[in-house]
Amino acid sequence: MPMEDHKLLYLQNLLQDNQNYYLMDYIQTVVSWEDEARNQYDRQIVLNSYQFAEVILLDGIFMIQFVLMCWDRKRRLPNDPIFSNQLMLRAVYRDMALLENQIPFFIVQRLFKMAFKTHQQNMPELLELVGWFFKYVTRKEKLPAWVMESEVKHFVHAISLSFFPPGMEAPNKRHEEHKEMKFPPSATELVAAGVKLRKRESESLLDIKFENGVLDMPCLILTDSVEHYFRNIIAFEQCYWKRRYLTEYMTFMHHLVDAPRDAELLIDKGIIENWLSNKEAAAQVINAFGKEHSMSRDHHFYSLSDELIKHCQRPHNKWKATFKRDYCSSPWVVISVIAAGLLLLLTIAQTVFSALSLK
Repeated sequence: MPMEDHKLLYLQNLLQDNQNYYLMDYIQTVVSWEDEARNQYDRQIVLNSYQFAEVILLDGIFMIQFVLMCWDRKRRLPNDPIFSNQLMLRAVYRDMALLENQIPFFIVQRLFKMAFKTHQQNMPELLELVGWFFKYVTRKEKLPAWVMESEVKHFVHAISLSFFPPGMEAPNKRHEEHKEMKFPPSATELVAAGVKLRKRESESLLDIKFENGVLDMPCLILTDSVEHYFRNIIAFEQCYWKRRYLTEYMTFMHHLVDAPRDAELLIDKGIIENWLSNKEAAAQVINAFGKEHSMSRDHHFYSLSDELIKHCQRPHNKWKATFKRDYCSSPWVVISVIAAGLLLLLTIAQTVFSALSLK
């Protein structure tokens, strides 16, 4: 109930600042969208037209006002309890990304245009604001151009689209079907086979490259908040979306991080930035995401997994890695190996010369 009162306060603030429309104008307009809005939900909503319009209007205006207040501090209300309490602020941020809290994006967008576009020319597009609002999760300052032109269902859908591979132009591109499933080796197994793990600077978590024995991966930041956002995006991908890029990324990571020692390897290389309690917690979070989902036959990382498996199956890669690990781990070890080699050569030469002198 306190939050419902706060929504009314934000609505009152909007009506005072934007006097082109009265409250009844907003209510009547939202009522006219009722059938279109109800069709966006997967179950019947037991509210009459006025009650439904009231809920949609309050939630829609609150989402708009909150995003705008985060974007522009001057819009914040004096002594606003949300912005004066970091715990409450973080809680509202999280609520904005809960899948069950979403309302149809077309409603929020129409309310936004109704409230602001008629007289504030410098106002960004709503999707631009959404992209900025969730940049900590998406790792992008702004959403790709093709996302801006997409038919977005709601905020979580917009975040999900931002995880599509770099250079992606359309969300329905499919990969070639494969006959068998391939799962990548763990980080420990890769290192044992001579693969070098290296942090890659990129805005996209999916921008992973494997060339010349080097696996380049963008940094995955693990915090409680990121886990929360990822869980809702993955839930949306599983239920509604044709392509599941974040799901596929976390499934790939699940196989890469088979145990805490794998997480420790990736943390040491800067590929995982761990803000959780310890490396065991990092491994548990990644494994929890991966275990819940299977790899589809058109998995985005199928080809990459196949390359990594083939590299690990070549015996000379393991022999070379073992030699480097056991005999080239430090300058003193290298010197000892060279000395031992020279001693062995001298011993062989002495034996040969002794045998020749006897003849």
